[in-house]
Amino acid sequence: MAKNRLREVMFFKGITQNELEKLTGIGQSELSKIINDKKPGLQLRTAQKIAKALGVKVDDIWPINWFDE
Repeated sequence: MAKNRLREVMFFKGITQNELEKLTGIGQSELSKIINDKKPGLQLRTAQKIAKALGVKVDDIWPINWFDE
């Protein structure tokens, strides 16, 4: 499975995990799992919420086939 680019996008956007938590309403432990690819079964809705908060498209963070696996 390919790694997500969430940490990289956050870095380039200058967004910390705490800031992303506030922007998305997703809890710190949940975000940590997502950032570190430890969250199996990531829902598309959650990915969309994160991408929107960062001002990018979902496929800028997760590979196009991410949700098929």
